[in-house]
Amino acid sequence: MSNSSQITLSIEKYRAIKEASININGITLVAGENGSGKSTISKMLYYIFKISSSYNLLIGENLKSELDSVLTLIHLVIRDMHSELRVQRNQYLSELRKLDDRLSREEPSEELLNLLTIQLDRLKLIVGIQNSEYNSNIRNRRLLYMLEDILKDNNVNDKSISQLFDEVIKKVNGIFKSAFKLINSRSDFLLRDELENIFHTDILPSKLEVSELEQILFSLDSNHLGIPYSIQNTLYIDTPMMLGEYSESNHHWNELNKIIRNNAYKDTNKIITNIISNDVLGGDVSYEDDLLSTYNFSFRRNADKEIFNLLDCATGIKSFSILQFLLKLGVINNKTLLIFDEPESNLHPQWIVEYARIIVLINKFIKAKVFIATHNPDFVSAIRYISEKENVLDGVDFYIAEKQPNLLYKYKHLDKDIEPIFKSFNIALDRIEKYGI
Repeated sequence: MSNSSQITLSIEKYRAIKEASININGITLVAGENGSGKSTISKMLYYIFKISSSYNLLIGENLKSELDSVLTLIHLVIRDMHSELRVQRNQYLSELRKLDDRLSREEPSEELLNLLTIQLDRLKLIVGIQNSEYNSNIRNRRLLYMLEDILKDNNVNDKSISQLFDEVIKKVNGIFKSAFKLINSRSDFLLRDELENIFHTDILPSKLEVSELEQILFSLDSNHLGIPYSIQNTLYIDTPMMLGEYSESNHHWNELNKIIRNNAYKDTNKIITNIISNDVLGGDVSYEDDLLSTYNFSFRRNADKEIFNLLDCATGIKSFSILQFLLKLGVINNKTLLIFDEPESNLHPQWIVEYARIIVLINKFIKAKVFIATHNPDFVSAIRYISEKENVLDGVDFYIAEKQPNLLYKYKHLDKDIEPIFKSFNIALDRIEKYGI
């Protein structure tokens, strides 16, 4: 079934987009001039599927943020334990570190709530044992200050320490209860907040809808995020400069670097990684999270085995290196949506074709779904004819952004016909004739 995993994204009246209905099944390429809304579609796809497929973990991240003050309280009280209780103190700190780590990477659960409650009950016992110290020196003032901040209660002096810890436990239960409620409802507030953040406006499209096999996964009218089956992880690549960089505004940069730093090499896609190493780069890439390493990101040239700092290499090398890392780590699979926003921008003509070839091979051998936004004729041609040669053209769709009145664009489905795209590119030749000799 060639359309068994078809996704459709529909957008109306948003920014430069008048109307777009984009199908994603194998490789989808949208072409259009600058300012036609291609990046808007790319970001919409990324955040819709990023949030819908990682919803519970994102709720967990919010939960962890709300619990940080409580975890700090536990840490400090354990640190203040009597020196003769050093063995127990070290054990408690070790347990707390493990719990902190689990809260950072797991979705909310009753097990995590129970473990945190145990920590707080133990804390109440520790403070009770050391009651004379907490009532007679500066520790008491600091403890009451922390409890006042956590509980947002100005009357902590009127209550016993035991009562205050019981209130902290009650508050923690309430925070978890809210998280469980959000997981059960799958409210779309995370997506709405993210869209407002990345597009710097609280104005949303008149229509924004995603469906899978015609079943609606998300619509602005429903306030609910469905669970996608055919896309379960999403990667967004818009510039090779994202490699090794942290960005406050481009969260997908941070996500990509987190993936590269936190995974072990599996390299289950040797056919493609060997092509990149031998036919394109003439070398290989690696990452080492080691302070003693000369370079964390490195490029090793095949010809003479010389090693270079990858972050200082040409942008074209970085472009292929990002794909090489993701392939070697095994994070691209048949449930992956790969989004490329103008991938040709930092490549010379030969490597544009090579990059298109790698994308086609990723779709062919791994079955990952691909979305490409471009305005480069070589890239369009390469995707079209390499896909045909590799027998994956049935799953390829082309779209063109056609200009409408009022500087808006309507996206037209071309199926496999790329001729209209080339007609739009011919405008550049007309301009050369107009302004040239």
